[in-house]
Amino acid sequence: MSFDQLTDEQVLQRLLDADKLPERAVRLERLDIPVKLRGLTGKQVFNIRERCTERKEKRGQTITRLDEELFNVSLIAASTISPNWGNPQLLDKFSASGAEEVIKRILLAGELSALGDIVLDLSGFNTELEDVKN
Repeated sequence: MSFDQLTDEQVLQRLLDADKLPERAVRLERLDIPVKLRGLTGKQVFNIRERCTERKEKRGQTITRLDEELFNVSLIAASTISPNWGNPQLLDKFSASGAEEVIKRILLAGELSALGDIVLDLSGFNTELEDVKN
C-alpha cells in the first residue's frame, strides 16, 4: 500500500509512533569507537540553534551569527546515546565541566562537523519531500 492510500486510522497510528526517533551507530575512525546517535526533534534543534546564536546591535541593526562549533558540539551532546561524554572519568581527565567540554577536547574539527551533519540527517534535514499527486 502506498503512503497516499493510508486510512485516517493508519495515519493517526504513525503520528502516535512519531516519538520513535531514528538512530544510527557510526565508527569514529581515529579512536576506533562506535558513537550511537539519535535524531532530534525540531524543537530540540531550534533550542540548540537559539542557544548558539549571538545577536549584536550595530548601527540600529541586529546582526546574528551562529557559533558553528558550539552548534555542532551541542547537537552531538544532545543526540549521543553512547558513549557517555559526561562520564566522571572523562570529566576528570579533561578537567571539563560537562559533556560538551569533553566533546570539544576529544574530537577534531572535522569529526565535530561530520558528526553534526549525521545528527542533522537523522533529524530530518537534507530530506526531500515527495508531492502527493491528486
